[in-house]
Amino acid sequence: MERWEPVSKEMNWVISGRPHATEHQQILPEYCYNIFDLYARTIFKCFTPISEVITITDKERAATAKTVEEARAAMKIDWDQMGSVFSMGERAIKYFENEAEPLLKREGLLDLPPQKEDELFRLIFGDRWMKAKLAEFQALDKNKPVEEIIEQRITAMEETTKKAIPEWHEKARDWEPGATTKFHAGAAKGSAGFLDQVGELHGERKIKLKNTYEMLLICWPEIEAMLKAEPPKRMEDLWNWLVPFSHPYWIEIQDLDQLVSLARSIKLKLNEGGRPRKPRKG
Repeated sequence: MERWEPVSKEMNWVISGRPHATEHQQILPEYCYNIFDLYARTIFKCFTPISEVITITDKERAATAKTVEEARAAMKIDWDQMGSVFSMGERAIKYFENEAEPLLKREGLLDLPPQKEDELFRLIFGDRWMKAKLAEFQALDKNKPVEEIIEQRITAMEETTKKAIPEWHEKARDWEPGATTKFHAGAAKGSAGFLDQVGELHGERKIKLKNTYEMLLICWPEIEAMLKAEPPKRMEDLWNWLVPFSHPYWIEIQDLDQLVSLARSIKLKLNEGGRPRKPRKG
């Protein structure tokens, strides 16, 4: 999670349309952002940044609008995209409520003995990351147990998402003729285009090397070190580092040539020169 947190943060920024790009500090190697762009075109293709869904034509009037008529004069809303965005969130919640638990149970992850459960927890979260996060949550309300704070935040997020579609349906009905039809058409598209009926991401089918991309993202600290190394590291050095993950098929690529081809597509720039020279015998 300590590795994934900056990845999640930056991926959300890219998928949200790279807001305030000139002020944004990119904290990951450049190749990561090219992977995020790929995800935006595939996995999150039904998502549209809110800045593109709602176009403000008059900021002053939009800020003071109290009626539908006043709001309509100050902004434009893409109701098709609005429905798509909200239904993606609703579909994600339904997945965690109805489908995630049977999947975890089938994999045997809900029936682990306490020792194995603790080991798995530490592997995923890590003591350092957990201590930092617990401190953040506790700072929100020092008089409440951390578990209660977390539960309240999750519940509030779920309730907000569940209310969104009926609330915006009502807004669409009052906005203009045809807005409701567009909203529900978008909602159907967003729900079906994000997760299918068995909880699989639709867009992943277009990503041929999904596991490899995820490995390159999660291992960004090691790859960043290679990119900054002196003397410069070669693509072969990265491949040798990835071999232990390739042999058990944790990643799809199986040789150096495949890695070089993939690296070019995401602009992961390590030296592609010849193999390192063997040291001379003294």
